[in-house]
Amino acid sequence: MNKVEFTDMLRRHISEVGDPVFVNDTVEYYQNYIENAIRKGASEADVLAELGDPRLIAKSIVASRDVTEDYSEEERIYREQSGSYSEENDAGYSGVGSDGKLHIRLKSGRDIAIPYKVAKWTAAGVGLMLFIGVGYVTWQLMPVIGVGILAFLIYRFVRDNF
Repeated sequence: MNKVEFTDMLRRHISEVGDPVFVNDTVEYYQNYIENAIRKGASEADVLAELGDPRLIAKSIVASRDVTEDYSEEERIYREQSGSYSEENDAGYSGVGSDGKLHIRLKSGRDIAIPYKVAKWTAAGVGLMLFIGVGYVTWQLMPVIGVGILAFLIYRFVRDNF
C-alpha cells in the first residue's frame, strides 16, 4: 500500500462522519504527517507500517468524534483551548482544569471530570481504609506472631544452654 491508497482508504472509511470539512482536515493531517516523516528520512513503507491499518484509524476517529459530540459546548471549548490537552497525547491525560475539576482521560476516549475536593477526600479515605485494614490484620495476627517469637526464643535458649 502506498500513501495515496492509504489516504483514499482513510477518506472512504472516515466519510461516514458526514462532515466533509472534518474528513478533509483529517486526511490532510495524515498526508502532512506522512510527508513530514518522509522528509525526515523515513521510508514511505515504514511510515505507513507505523500508522497501521487506515480502516482501524478511521474507526477510532469516528468513535472518538462520537464521544466528543456528547460533550457540552463548554467542555468542548475547554478541551480545544486548554493548553494542557493535546490530541496526540490523549489517552491517560489527567489534571485539574480551570473549572476546579480533576479531568481524567480514559483509553476508551471518554473524559471524566470529578470535583477536585471529592477526588482528594476519596483518595485520603481509601488510604486511611488501607492503613486501618493492614493494622487490623496485623493486630489479629499478633497472638500468632507472639507465640512464634516465644517459641523461637525458647528454642534458642535450649540450643545455647543444653
